[in-house]
Amino acid sequence: MFMFPISGTMLTGDEDAWLRDLKPGGVILVQHNFGSEEEVRALVAAIHATNPELPPLAALDQEGGIVSRIVDDPAPDAPALGLLPPGEIEDYARLRAETLAQYGFDVNFAPVADVAFSPDSFMSGRTFGSDPAIVAEGVVAYLAGAGETAVLHCVKHFPGHGRVSVDSHEALPILTVDKETWIDEDALPFEAAIDAGAPMVMLGHLVASMWDDRPATLSPETVRVLREDLEFAGVVVTDDLFMGALAEWGAFEIIDLAVAAGVDLLLYVGLPDAPDSLVAHLAERVERGSIAPERIAASVERLLRMQLDRVV
Repeated sequence: MFMFPISGTMLTGDEDAWLRDLKPGGVILVQHNFGSEEEVRALVAAIHATNPELPPLAALDQEGGIVSRIVDDPAPDAPALGLLPPGEIEDYARLRAETLAQYGFDVNFAPVADVAFSPDSFMSGRTFGSDPAIVAEGVVAYLAGAGETAVLHCVKHFPGHGRVSVDSHEALPILTVDKETWIDEDALPFEAAIDAGAPMVMLGHLVASMWDDRPATLSPETVRVLREDLEFAGVVVTDDLFMGALAEWGAFEIIDLAVAAGVDLLLYVGLPDAPDSLVAHLAERVERGSIAPERIAASVERLLRMQLDRVV
């Protein structure tokens, strides 16, 4: 249930050791982990080698444009893709995913399903556009192309960052929209993605004030809406749990609240504590009876099913 970061362009001895010991669900690579193409391939292979029986998912954010990690991406960014017909979006998504597969990646945290409702949107420059229907069409086409490859894709950032201007890396945004408008507009791309079989949905760090006063990543009501109202049965992953939006909560409290909310995969781009301490905390909560084993089993089952069901 954990996806952790590493420090550089190759595994240190300590990182190799704790990866072999903890056997986390995944490892995310960010900009400072990317050296030459050969170094990236070697790093992904080394991560996989730490658990031959069930290799950690090697993940990245390759949206194109503003958020890019690899230099040989054959596809343009989301705003440019949003101007193309669905068939071309599908082709470009497949080409990008095939390129990522050549590096060995298992997960790409894309496409963005947020709607950039205004020019000052936090998602401006990262989404298919400002029209919910166009964004939904682009997301579905993207998933269709990427779905022809072995690379799992994740739509983000539910319930939608598009109406807010606050950067959740720095502070906690508040989404103020009535439920009916959210259903008709903000939710449309996510609902279309779920209907199209998206395997993963990422929760954003923003308060959806029409539901409650907690960040979506820590909100049982947000997960309930996703699971029950939108009928999503796949893997729910958080955005980076070390972002400024969650500065009000402690590292262990964040784990408790996210798991209680129903999250399956806890994503860390930065580490608030040592990986073994974070894992030990969750294990201890289960051992003490504070978290039911069945709750953990449900998430693990979804994670394993996602891996088993993907194209090989």
